[in-house]
Amino acid sequence: ALAFSSVTASAETITVCASGCDYTSINAAINGASDGDVIQLAAETYFEGTEIDTLGKAITLRGVLDKVGEPASVLDGAGSHRVLICQSGEGAGTIFERLVIRNGLASGNPPDSGGGGMRNADSSSPTLTNCTFTSNSAYSGGGMYNSSSSPTLSDCTFTGNSAVYSGGGVYNEDSSPTITNCTFTSNSATGQYGSGGGMRNNSSS
Repeated sequence: ALAFSSVTASAETITVCASGCDYTSINAAINGASDGDVIQLAAETYFEGTEIDTLGKAITLRGVLDKVGEPASVLDGAGSHRVLICQSGEGAGTIFERLVIRNGLASGNPPDSGGGGMRNADSSSPTLTNCTFTSNSAYSGGGMYNSSSSPTLSDCTFTGNSAVYSGGGVYNEDSSPTITNCTFTSNSATGQYGSGGGMRNNSSS
């Protein structure tokens, strides 16, 4: 008798929460994920202690909504580090949705000091839907810094983010993001040469 078997890889949903889930750490869940997987977060505040790096994987990092339809899964940088980074050629299949990205800080020397909430670099162009960036700060791009990267954003909000140099909400360097139905409010570029409180487009952006 000759038996044949085939194994077909299928996407998995990986859960992350303080207790009772597959993981308690988002970065640990990313390390264990494969392309196509969904990392499902609870309605909690996550203090990862370091930036969350998707490692070039085509995965979905998904939060939940509250009763009024607002994101209720909070990624908090605690004012000590950047919250999110894509730097490994992520494409549209790397998806962030229903998230609050707050209290991120990008420090150090330019250009590494860009993007307190999120930094997309080296041709990394993820998809973001219904995400809120708030109270993030950096030298440039308090909410988001794009360097040679063109993410797609829809139904996102940038509020109360700040930059010392420019682009309180978003700073684009050699980047052309697609931004649809997004709201920018109360962002600022505060330094002596500050410009683009909501957004600064620079160098062929």
